[in-house]
Amino acid sequence: MAPHAVAVLADAHFHDPSGDFGGAGIVVEGVRLALRSWADTRIAARAFNETAGTLAAALEKVAAAGVRHVVLAGDYSDDGQAENIRRLVEVLQGFEDRCGLRFYAIPGNHDLYGPHGKHVTTRFVSAPGQTVMVTSDAEQAEVGAVVTPAMRCGGQPAALLPMARFGLFRQPEYLHWESPFGADDRPEARMYEAVAADGSVTQRLMDASYLAEPEAGLWLLMIDANVFEPRAGRPDATRKKAFIGPSDAGWNALLRVKPFLLDWISDVTARAQALGKTLVSVSHYPVLDPFQDVAGSERALFGETAIVRRTSGPQVAQALIGAGLRWHIGGHMHVNATTRTADGRLIDLSLPSLVAFPPAFKILRASGDVVSAETVSLADVPPDVGISAVYRAAGQGEALPLGALLAAQRRANVMERRLVHDWPPAVRVLVMDRNAGFLVELVGGDAAAFAGRHGLDAGALCACPLRDLIADAYLIKVAGPLAVQWVTADRLALCRALAGEFGDDSADPRQGARGFLQRFLSVLKVSLDRMDAEDSAIIPAAAGLSRGRPPRYPAVD
Repeated sequence: MAPHAVAVLADAHFHDPSGDFGGAGIVVEGVRLALRSWADTRIAARAFNETAGTLAAALEKVAAAGVRHVVLAGDYSDDGQAENIRRLVEVLQGFEDRCGLRFYAIPGNHDLYGPHGKHVTTRFVSAPGQTVMVTSDAEQAEVGAVVTPAMRCGGQPAALLPMARFGLFRQPEYLHWESPFGADDRPEARMYEAVAADGSVTQRLMDASYLAEPEAGLWLLMIDANVFEPRAGRPDATRKKAFIGPSDAGWNALLRVKPFLLDWISDVTARAQALGKTLVSVSHYPVLDPFQDVAGSERALFGETAIVRRTSGPQVAQALIGAGLRWHIGGHMHVNATTRTADGRLIDLSLPSLVAFPPAFKILRASGDVVSAETVSLADVPPDVGISAVYRAAGQGEALPLGALLAAQRRANVMERRLVHDWPPAVRVLVMDRNAGFLVELVGGDAAAFAGRHGLDAGALCACPLRDLIADAYLIKVAGPLAVQWVTADRLALCRALAGEFGDDSADPRQGARGFLQRFLSVLKVSLDRMDAEDSAIIPAAAGLSRGRPPRYPAVD
């Protein structure tokens, strides 16, 4: 039997510049485009304006590969705006009709908010060098703003109804469909009580999880790990602050707020095993740390960052292993990684975003106990002519394909945001105008001797700007094997030598620049180990093939 094939796309963040956002935008060659500015785009963490074209390019690649089933693993919209959801549905239906694709969606933190939704505000280019506020919130609108319901992010179930065709509700062609509550797909049959941590507030919410069998033997377990935890003392569910937002909640909060899902997952995995079904489990959030930060270096270096807050604790792995889950796919972190517990009982495939560095998606092929993953890069998506014209008027140089645009964006983000906001000022000032040779001397080595030991050119070592090397480390951390296209071979060799000789995960960043940089290099070492260890096998046919696991990732008792 041929293996089941499923394309999994995460964090598409779809925004259609040709959408109608109350008439806001700039006219380019006779077409009105609702675009974020080049100033916003240049140093952001992801693309905005390129997302519609990128999703179309990704789906063309899926169709060309002969894959029919497409999972949208959350954050399928920019920020849940009604107009973007409407246009997304049109795009997906177009690919269904033209290419025979079938879609299965699960929401992420950008796609809806609580039971009543929220206002969304942004700025679109209105003329060269000018932007206009566009918002759904008339009370907060500035003078001259465009106020339109097209910007409103819906709640659930209302925000799910336009996407109903895509797995979230039963479809006639499915061989099987169920939710954690049974066969009834009506929203009112899929409600649960979410309780604040202190028990003071209870809200009745819908859970969007479902199990679908789109072809014989293939079970898609779509888990709604989007958790809206009621905030203590905030009983008015119509107010945004009534809930702790889902961005940092994920599986850690799911265990507290939606424990009923674990019983359902356990039941599904047991039935899949008994019936010989191939089970593909997906949520928007990772269940293991994609960065494999066993030493806690992110917190030691930078404090309670979004990465720290979003990382699943060991209790998540414990619970899922107890529920019989063997492997899982998630997005949210925009990271290309495969993580295994030390005993190999749980494997998590972390998906890159379509529109953040590195732009890519995965095609899974599953048969029996063998599941393989192919990474499909979107780096070659060409620039859009109209968008490029607006960027060029704002100071962008050459129009770049998507991969080069996002690599440059990530480097600019590191230089102008991460170094500025995350790094200690004294360390930042020290490294900004130094070179890699200075780093060797700072951490206790001799630059010339170091170069000789590692077969490096001493002149090139001292000519390499340290800030560029730091940016390389950030690219390697999120891209895994895909980093080799964007970090040169000689720079990779230098990274390996520095991380291998001077990376120390016991160094104390609080003890000055030397300790900080040694600890930073230890993170780079883990990133390089992850990059080298990646392979296409999620669940190998033999346990001995799980060679990609770093030896210090903790087992779960």
